[in-house]
Amino acid sequence: MLRTVNPNRTLRLDASRTRRIHAALLSNSDRQEPWDARCPSAQCHTGSMAIQITMTADQLGRSRFVVSQAQEVVSTLRVRGKHAARHASTWYARAQERMAPDALAVLNALVPADHEYSPDFLTPPPTRSVETIEDLTRRIAQTPPADIERQLDIGLRGRPIRPDVAQLFRDELTYDRWRRPTPAVLARVIADGPEKVASAAAEAISQFFAVAIEPDWRTTITVLKDDIRRKSELLAARGAVAMLDSLGQGMSWTGTGISLPRPYDVVVDWADDGLLMIPTTTHIGPVQFTTECPMTPVVVYRPDGTAQLWQTHTQVRQSAVADLVGDTRAALLAALGEPRTTTDLGRQYPWSEATISYHLQVLLRAGMVHRSRHGRKVLYRRTPLGTSLVET
Repeated sequence: MLRTVNPNRTLRLDASRTRRIHAALLSNSDRQEPWDARCPSAQCHTGSMAIQITMTADQLGRSRFVVSQAQEVVSTLRVRGKHAARHASTWYARAQERMAPDALAVLNALVPADHEYSPDFLTPPPTRSVETIEDLTRRIAQTPPADIERQLDIGLRGRPIRPDVAQLFRDELTYDRWRRPTPAVLARVIADGPEKVASAAAEAISQFFAVAIEPDWRTTITVLKDDIRRKSELLAARGAVAMLDSLGQGMSWTGTGISLPRPYDVVVDWADDGLLMIPTTTHIGPVQFTTECPMTPVVVYRPDGTAQLWQTHTQVRQSAVADLVGDTRAALLAALGEPRTTTDLGRQYPWSEATISYHLQVLLRAGMVHRSRHGRKVLYRRTPLGTSLVET
């Protein structure tokens, strides 16, 4: 698969069983140019750096939206309890309290917080619009052993080096330094074979969802379905440009397909059935793109309206804050635990950027938020005063 876990730095192409395209996560300095994707339909070259997904507007119109509980689990794990979204931090805290320690340890070992790579078998693309967690984990448990072995080999030091992956780094030593040590808890599971790794991962993801996410799943699925409805209506009413803009930073319509700026060039020309789009409330950063030739490319993005989930966990405190500063400013303060732009906030709340900007200026003058500039972006974040108000 092609996956941009850290899209500013890295690339991975994994193997499909039919038409094989290989790569691994690699940094700009380690990547060889020009890069040969070794697939007739995947071409990498120098020039303007982007993933180019060639398709017609009609093909884009065939795109489907699906929901993945496994994607919510993995995205929550990726940043542990430090997630900017309050509900994700709550979910991880619940898992720590309620899961079997060994099961959570296996997931933490498979989805590291300090490394870009995690195995793709943990998040199989759903086959229906809303697939059950039982169906998803059954498919994880049935992952072919060869796929498990390959994905473990890619990221874990001390395992066999895959030549097709190593050739994408400066040299084999550089590749091996990029890989991480195998955590002891994972090594014990691996010793029992790839089938055991798959079954242990499936059971752990099932546990995580049951104890941490399922209590909020009714609200979560409402947020996801509402976003899917809005995106579908936007595509029908205003076309591809407006819909892609609404997915977040990094996607644009070129007239002949979709462009995603990346530090490498890839052309994907097998998206005859459009895209498989997975809104994920715990996703952070630009859209994540995954493809396996000739399967439908997958786009993971953060949906609008996730503040509803934050409010579920802060409604008592927020009602008191709202009495003091008003509902809109209370909601914005709750969202500014991490630096955010007005555009970011506009995707999560039903207010215009002008309205958000006005309320941020009031909070800024009151000393409750701090403003800083990062390149062309103006970022807002709660000050200690604002945080004390929210957390009181």
